[in-house]
Amino acid sequence: MVVKSKKGNGLTGATAHFFYSSYKKKDLWSLEGILRNETIWRIYEQVSWKLEMFEEFDLRGALPLGFFHSALNVGVAAGLIMPWGNGFMSSATPLPDRFYMGGSSSPLCSLGGPGSLLGFKMRGLGPIDFRRTIPSKSDGTVDPPATPGWDAVGGDLAVTACADISFNLPLKVLRDSGIYGHAFVSAGNLEKLSEGSIKDFSFKRFLRNFRSSAGVGIIVPTKLFRMEVNYCYILRHLEHDKGKSG
Repeated sequence: MVVKSKKGNGLTGATAHFFYSSYKKKDLWSLEGILRNETIWRIYEQVSWKLEMFEEFDLRGALPLGFFHSALNVGVAAGLIMPWGNGFMSSATPLPDRFYMGGSSSPLCSLGGPGSLLGFKMRGLGPIDFRRTIPSKSDGTVDPPATPGWDAVGGDLAVTACADISFNLPLKVLRDSGIYGHAFVSAGNLEKLSEGSIKDFSFKRFLRNFRSSAGVGIIVPTKLFRMEVNYCYILRHLEHDKGKSG
Protein backbone atom coordinates (compact mmCIF):
# COMPACT_ATOMS: atom_id res chain seq x y z
CA MET A 1 0.00 0.00 0.00
CA VAL A 2 2.85 2.40 0.79
CA VAL A 3 4.46 1.73 -2.59
CA LYS A 4 1.25 2.57 -4.46
CA SER A 5 0.69 5.76 -2.47
CA LYS A 6 4.15 7.11 -3.41
CA LYS A 7 3.74 6.80 -7.19
CA GLY A 8 3.71 9.87 -9.44
CA ASN A 9 5.78 11.87 -11.88
CA GLY A 10 8.41 14.45 -11.06
CA LEU A 11 11.87 15.83 -11.68
CA THR A 12 14.82 14.95 -9.45
CA GLY A 13 18.27 16.46 -9.05
CA ALA A 14 21.08 16.25 -6.50
CA THR A 15 24.26 17.93 -5.34
CA ALA A 16 26.75 15.52 -3.80
CA HIS A 17 30.14 15.78 -2.05
CA PHE A 18 32.46 12.82 -1.49
CA PHE A 19 35.48 12.56 0.77
CA TYR A 20 37.78 9.53 0.59
CA SER A 21 40.84 8.88 2.73
CA SER A 22 43.27 5.96 3.06
CA TYR A 23 46.15 5.34 5.46
CA LYS A 24 48.66 2.51 5.59
CA LYS A 25 51.65 2.03 7.91
CA LYS A 26 53.91 -0.46 6.13
CA ASP A 27 52.55 -3.93 6.91
CA LEU A 28 51.28 -3.03 10.37
CA TRP A 29 47.78 -1.73 9.69
CA SER A 30 45.63 -0.02 7.10
CA LEU A 31 42.57 2.20 7.29
CA GLU A 32 40.29 3.66 4.63
CA GLY A 33 36.99 5.44 4.70
CA ILE A 34 34.49 7.44 2.70
CA LEU A 35 32.09 10.24 3.67
CA ARG A 36 29.21 11.20 1.40
CA ASN A 37 26.95 14.23 1.71
CA GLU A 38 24.11 14.77 -0.73
CA THR A 39 21.25 17.26 -1.08
CA ILE A 40 18.38 15.91 -3.19
CA TRP A 41 15.69 18.17 -4.64
CA ARG A 42 12.45 17.13 -6.30
CA ILE A 43 9.74 18.95 -8.25
CA TYR A 44 6.44 17.08 -8.53
CA GLU A 45 3.69 17.28 -11.12
CA GLN A 46 1.49 19.03 -8.54
CA VAL A 47 3.96 21.98 -8.79
CA SER A 48 5.28 21.24 -5.32
CA TRP A 49 8.89 20.70 -4.30
CA LYS A 50 10.87 19.24 -1.42
CA LEU A 51 14.46 18.69 -0.29
CA GLU A 52 16.12 15.67 1.32
CA MET A 53 19.38 15.48 3.23
CA PHE A 54 21.47 12.34 2.70
CA GLU A 55 24.49 11.51 4.88
CA GLU A 56 26.58 8.34 4.69
CA PHE A 57 29.95 7.15 5.94
CA ASP A 58 31.83 3.88 5.61
CA LEU A 59 35.03 2.97 7.47
CA ARG A 60 37.25 -0.11 7.00
CA GLY A 61 40.37 -1.23 8.86
CA ALA A 62 42.81 -4.16 8.72
CA LEU A 63 45.38 -5.40 11.22
CA PRO A 64 47.80 -8.32 10.51
CA LEU A 65 47.88 -10.83 13.37
CA GLY A 66 51.31 -12.33 12.67
CA PHE A 67 50.45 -16.03 12.27
CA PHE A 68 49.22 -18.08 9.27
CA HIS A 69 49.17 -14.82 7.29
CA SER A 70 45.99 -13.99 9.18
CA ALA A 71 44.48 -10.54 9.58
CA LEU A 72 41.66 -8.92 11.52
CA ASN A 73 39.37 -6.84 9.31
CA VAL A 74 36.69 -4.60 10.79
CA GLY A 75 34.16 -2.26 9.26
CA VAL A 76 31.35 0.05 10.30
CA ALA A 77 28.93 2.00 8.12
CA ALA A 78 25.98 4.30 8.77
CA GLY A 79 23.55 6.35 6.73
CA LEU A 80 20.78 8.87 7.31
CA ILE A 81 18.21 10.44 5.00
CA MET A 82 15.71 13.05 6.19
CA PRO A 83 13.45 15.65 4.54
CA TRP A 84 14.34 19.34 4.77
CA GLY A 85 12.15 22.38 5.31
CA ASN A 86 8.95 23.19 7.18
CA GLY A 87 7.08 20.17 8.46
CA PHE A 88 10.03 17.88 7.83
CA MET A 89 9.11 15.65 10.78
CA SER A 90 5.83 14.64 9.14
CA SER A 91 7.14 14.48 5.56
CA ALA A 92 8.00 11.22 3.79
CA THR A 93 11.26 10.20 2.16
CA PRO A 94 11.02 8.64 -1.34
CA LEU A 95 11.20 4.85 -1.39
CA PRO A 96 14.08 4.64 -3.92
CA ASP A 97 16.29 6.88 -1.73
CA ARG A 98 15.84 4.91 1.49
CA PHE A 99 18.29 2.34 2.82
CA TYR A 100 17.71 -1.37 2.33
CA MET A 101 19.63 -4.17 3.98
CA GLY A 102 20.50 -7.79 3.23
CA GLY A 103 22.03 -9.73 0.36
CA SER A 104 25.11 -11.85 -0.16
CA SER A 105 27.69 -9.20 -1.08
CA SER A 106 30.69 -8.93 1.23
CA PRO A 107 30.45 -6.06 3.73
CA LEU A 108 34.25 -5.70 3.79
CA CYS A 109 35.48 -5.94 0.20
CA SER A 110 34.32 -2.46 -0.85
CA LEU A 111 33.11 0.83 0.58
CA GLY A 112 29.44 0.48 -0.27
CA GLY A 113 27.59 1.96 2.70
CA PRO A 114 25.27 0.28 5.22
CA GLY A 115 23.54 -2.29 3.02
CA SER A 116 25.07 -5.75 3.34
CA LEU A 117 24.21 -8.23 6.08
CA LEU A 118 25.22 -11.83 5.33
CA GLY A 119 22.62 -14.52 5.97
CA PHE A 120 19.63 -12.33 5.11
CA LYS A 121 17.96 -12.05 1.71
CA MET A 122 18.18 -8.88 -0.36
CA ARG A 123 15.90 -6.31 1.33
CA GLY A 124 15.23 -9.04 3.87
CA LEU A 125 14.91 -6.91 7.00
CA GLY A 126 13.77 -3.53 8.16
CA PRO A 127 10.47 -1.61 7.94
CA ILE A 128 7.72 -3.44 6.03
CA ASP A 129 4.15 -2.86 4.86
CA PHE A 130 1.26 -5.11 3.82
CA ARG A 131 1.33 -6.13 0.18
CA ARG A 132 -1.64 -4.35 -1.43
CA THR A 133 -4.86 -6.14 -2.35
CA ILE A 134 -6.90 -5.52 -5.50
CA PRO A 135 -10.67 -4.84 -5.22
CA SER A 136 -12.88 -6.94 -7.49
CA LYS A 137 -14.58 -5.03 -10.33
CA SER A 138 -17.85 -6.95 -10.02
CA ASP A 139 -18.98 -6.83 -6.42
CA GLY A 140 -16.43 -4.61 -4.73
CA THR A 141 -14.96 -7.40 -2.66
CA VAL A 142 -11.22 -7.70 -2.16
CA ASP A 143 -9.35 -10.54 -3.81
CA PRO A 144 -6.28 -11.94 -2.06
CA PRO A 145 -2.98 -10.87 -3.65
CA ALA A 146 -1.20 -13.28 -5.95
CA THR A 147 1.70 -13.50 -3.50
CA PRO A 148 0.38 -12.55 -0.02
CA GLY A 149 2.84 -11.17 2.48
CA TRP A 150 4.86 -8.05 3.16
CA ASP A 151 6.88 -5.57 1.12
CA ALA A 152 10.13 -3.98 2.28
CA VAL A 153 9.77 -0.19 2.33
CA GLY A 154 13.29 0.72 3.52
CA GLY A 155 14.54 2.83 6.39
CA ASP A 156 15.84 6.36 6.95
CA LEU A 157 18.55 5.37 9.44
CA ALA A 158 20.85 2.40 8.81
CA VAL A 159 23.87 1.08 10.73
CA THR A 160 25.98 -2.02 10.03
CA ALA A 161 29.16 -3.43 11.57
CA CYS A 162 31.32 -6.41 10.65
CA ALA A 163 34.44 -8.18 11.92
CA ASP A 164 36.35 -10.77 9.92
CA ILE A 165 39.47 -12.88 10.49
CA SER A 166 41.10 -14.07 7.26
CA PHE A 167 43.71 -16.82 7.20
CA ASN A 168 45.64 -19.13 4.87
CA LEU A 169 44.27 -22.60 4.18
CA PRO A 170 46.48 -25.65 4.93
CA LEU A 171 46.70 -26.92 1.31
CA LYS A 172 49.63 -25.46 -0.64
CA VAL A 173 47.75 -25.57 -3.95
CA LEU A 174 45.10 -23.28 -2.47
CA ARG A 175 47.65 -20.89 -1.00
CA ASP A 176 49.48 -20.70 -4.33
CA SER A 177 46.17 -19.85 -6.03
CA GLY A 178 45.48 -17.04 -3.57
CA ILE A 179 42.47 -18.84 -2.09
CA TYR A 180 42.03 -18.30 1.64
CA GLY A 181 39.48 -18.77 4.40
CA HIS A 182 37.73 -16.42 6.80
CA ALA A 183 35.43 -16.37 9.81
CA PHE A 184 33.09 -13.43 10.31
CA VAL A 185 30.36 -11.88 12.42
CA SER A 186 28.10 -9.05 11.23
CA ALA A 187 25.23 -7.01 12.63
CA GLY A 188 22.94 -4.22 11.50
CA ASN A 189 19.58 -2.49 11.78
CA LEU A 190 17.23 -0.19 9.87
CA GLU A 191 14.74 2.30 11.29
CA LYS A 192 12.12 4.63 9.83
CA LEU A 193 12.31 8.26 10.99
CA SER A 194 10.15 10.16 8.48
CA GLU A 195 6.36 10.69 8.54
CA GLY A 196 6.41 11.39 12.28
CA SER A 197 8.20 8.16 13.26
CA ILE A 198 11.13 10.14 14.68
CA LYS A 199 8.93 11.08 17.66
CA ASP A 200 8.86 7.43 18.74
CA PHE A 201 12.51 6.70 18.00
CA SER A 202 14.48 5.14 20.84
CA PHE A 203 18.23 4.64 20.59
CA LYS A 204 18.08 1.79 23.09
CA ARG A 205 15.40 0.01 21.07
CA PHE A 206 17.37 0.60 17.89
CA LEU A 207 20.40 -1.16 19.41
CA ARG A 208 18.28 -3.90 20.95
CA ASN A 209 16.76 -4.75 17.56
CA PHE A 210 20.10 -5.27 15.80
CA ARG A 211 20.07 -8.42 13.66
CA SER A 212 23.27 -10.45 13.58
CA SER A 213 24.88 -13.42 11.86
CA ALA A 214 28.16 -15.33 11.96
CA GLY A 215 29.86 -17.83 9.72
CA VAL A 216 32.89 -19.19 7.91
CA GLY A 217 33.80 -19.40 4.26
CA ILE A 218 36.34 -19.61 1.46
CA ILE A 219 37.33 -16.60 -0.65
CA VAL A 220 38.47 -16.96 -4.26
CA PRO A 221 39.91 -13.67 -5.57
CA THR A 222 40.06 -13.15 -9.34
CA LYS A 223 41.11 -10.30 -11.61
CA LEU A 224 37.49 -9.35 -12.26
CA PHE A 225 35.69 -10.04 -8.98
CA ARG A 226 35.89 -11.67 -5.56
CA MET A 227 33.91 -14.87 -5.07
CA GLU A 228 32.87 -16.11 -1.63
CA VAL A 229 31.40 -19.45 -0.55
CA ASN A 230 30.04 -18.97 2.97
CA TYR A 231 28.09 -20.82 5.62
CA CYS A 232 26.03 -18.34 7.65
CA TYR A 233 24.30 -18.86 10.97
CA ILE A 234 21.61 -16.37 12.00
CA LEU A 235 22.31 -15.26 15.56
CA ARG A 236 19.38 -12.85 15.90
CA HIS A 237 16.40 -11.98 13.74
CA LEU A 238 12.94 -10.45 14.16
CA GLU A 239 9.51 -11.44 12.95
CA HIS A 240 9.04 -11.04 9.17
CA ASP A 241 12.82 -10.95 8.54
CA LYS A 242 13.82 -13.01 5.51
CA GLY A 243 16.94 -14.95 6.32
CA LYS A 244 18.06 -18.43 7.25
CA SER A 245 21.17 -20.30 8.28
CA GLY A 246 23.04 -22.15 5.58
